[in-house]
Amino acid sequence: MDAASALARIRQTRIIVVLRGDFPPAKAIAVCEVLLENGLDIVELTTNSPDWREALPAVRQAFGADLMAGMGTILQPAQVGQALELGAQFLVSPAFDPAVVSTAHAAGLLIAPGVATPTEAVNAANHGCKLIKFFPAGALGINYFKAMRGPLNHLDFTCNGYMHVGNIADFLRAGATACGLAGDGLAGDGRRPLEEIRAIARKVAAIVREL
Repeated sequence: MDAASALARIRQTRIIVVLRGDFPPAKAIAVCEVLLENGLDIVELTTNSPDWREALPAVRQAFGADLMAGMGTILQPAQVGQALELGAQFLVSPAFDPAVVSTAHAAGLLIAPGVATPTEAVNAANHGCKLIKFFPAGALGINYFKAMRGPLNHLDFTCNGYMHVGNIADFLRAGATACGLAGDGLAGDGRRPLEEIRAIARKVAAIVREL
């Protein structure tokens, strides 16, 4: 999937579900099935999860075009190639590293580097990033995001970090292109029962529909 197509899908779905923790292939597939039931068709696995090398290709094979699967917590240029070989369709990083970004762009991948300030956001945009991860959004707060986005409303932001059903509507209404839900925000750390994930996924889907 090229970068433009990945960004278009993120703009449409508006939610990226992050699977960080104990998500071996069978569990990752089961969670993704629940997410797809509710129209949440974008997931991000992470390199600091123990089974990411097995889980990403398993998810890609299980769902094909029905699910867009990316890799997060990309910290080094070498991880870009590893993620691409395993089938990653987009990349996410908690920080802005020009070497990581340039490697991803050379591979034709969409990468959303993490930023917390206007300076970092502009630097990322000037390096060709079409999607920028505002992180940690929930900790910094909605007023911070509104103030930062004011002069930067031409940029696409995904808001990640302490995002949940109680605040995603605020960030999406304030102009966020998407929100990333990790940990307690939706799928938990691998120990959350599927029925709880299903209940939260329904709430998230309803919030997005009502915007």
